[in-house]
Amino acid sequence: MALILPDYRIIREIGKGANSTLYCVENIQTGELRAAKHVVLNEKDEDKFIDQLRAEQATGQTLDHPTLRKIYDLRYVRKLFRVQAAVLLMEYVDGIDMGSSKFRWTLPQLLGYFRSVAEGLGAMHHFKFVHADLKPGNLIVTPSEEVKLIDFGQSSAMLQAKERIQGTPDYMAPEQAKRSVLDHRTDVFGLGATLHKVLTGGARQTEMNKTAGMHLQARIGKRVSDMNWGSTENIPTCVLRLIEDCCKDEPVDRLADMRAVIHRVDLTLTILEHQAASAKAKSDATAAPSKAERSQEQ
Repeated sequence: MALILPDYRIIREIGKGANSTLYCVENIQTGELRAAKHVVLNEKDEDKFIDQLRAEQATGQTLDHPTLRKIYDLRYVRKLFRVQAAVLLMEYVDGIDMGSSKFRWTLPQLLGYFRSVAEGLGAMHHFKFVHADLKPGNLIVTPSEEVKLIDFGQSSAMLQAKERIQGTPDYMAPEQAKRSVLDHRTDVFGLGATLHKVLTGGARQTEMNKTAGMHLQARIGKRVSDMNWGSTENIPTCVLRLIEDCCKDEPVDRLADMRAVIHRVDLTLTILEHQAASAKAKSDATAAPSKAERSQEQ
């Protein structure tokens, strides 16, 4: 089913999902760019996808933070008294997602991006929402080096349990896999698992990808020992400890909230800065000729 928006014109297709297509569209009157998520519904999955779109709209319209993608409008396409498609109009974000092979970063830059994401998540939590689907593909870095958190389709009200398991196995907190109550620490876990993935290129072991996640189509026939968990060999200890403290299995053992995450990111950046300065001073001292050597040269 083609996308038809009377007050917008389609600029280009941005991407595709299992049942959706994302377009860049332009408002005919104002010239403003928007992202339009076009979801074609079938009777079997209609309620599920409409619920997700409504959750995304409800979450996005409640929030106002520069790191969080803005949501504007949800429209339905009806025929013979049935909703056949829906269109979610959102802020257009131009950039590269952190899961892309084109994404380039230095460690201080990357930690700065994750600090910004933690600030945005702190705003979500203040309004009693949990994102519940943090992953590299949902973090977009713009040409001006700002980061945007997108896709609130799996978001949940704080302190509620979902009826079914939702999320992405490689980043899913154990309480999601168990359909237990979700809170701000669920996103703490997801943020740590996402940082691990971007840094190492491999997944962190979670409750889902150690068990049920192995039955996903892409993993059929693979043993747990064959999975790419990523090498942490060249990652500084202070960064590894940050990830570990985000990704404890028990929520009570994790960093308490996004304020605690931001504090640890700041501390980690300070440690890295001191280590870099110390290494440079040592290198300069080694490279500089001694007083005796300078006398011999003269």
